[in-house]
Amino acid sequence: MVDMSDTTGTTGVRPALKRLSAAIAWAEARFAGLVILVILCLLLTNVVSRAMGVPLIWTDELAIYLIAVAAFAGASLGLRNRQHIAVTLLQDALPDTQRYRMTVAVDVVLLAIFGFLAWMLWTWFDPVNAFTADSLKAYSRASFNFIYQEPTTTLGIRKVWFWLILPVFCITGLIHVLSTFAEEKEPI
Repeated sequence: MVDMSDTTGTTGVRPALKRLSAAIAWAEARFAGLVILVILCLLLTNVVSRAMGVPLIWTDELAIYLIAVAAFAGASLGLRNRQHIAVTLLQDALPDTQRYRMTVAVDVVLLAIFGFLAWMLWTWFDPVNAFTADSLKAYSRASFNFIYQEPTTTLGIRKVWFWLILPVFCITGLIHVLSTFAEEKEPI
């Protein structure tokens, strides 16, 4: 559960960034939980329908896409709470001041990764050229970028609706990483 009590404070950018990060984390936790509940219901429905001899093939595909959506929401939440998987053998062996420096270095690397991811997503989604083109079909034909046209196999909807979790993850993850810089970091 996300503790929002530590985000109160005076006015300014740092407390505002911490409050924004906490609010996003609160929403991410509920969203990921809701998506997991929907996945459970889809899979149970499919089990019952298969037992009755009428399998609902589309539930498998929808569950797979929703698992990816929930995973990205959970990954962003894990970054906020510093609950991501980490190998801490080296960090645990370091003195406190060096451990602090290593934590800052990891945050800087994460910031660089999110910057690179943002650039990649901007290039892939290409919103300026895609939405200024005469049509998405013409854009896809001219650029060979079919992100907005590719349909799912059994659902018949465009995959881009599921891929939109990537820019959301990039933005929320970036906010969470930036909020770690806003925290009062003192060597222990």
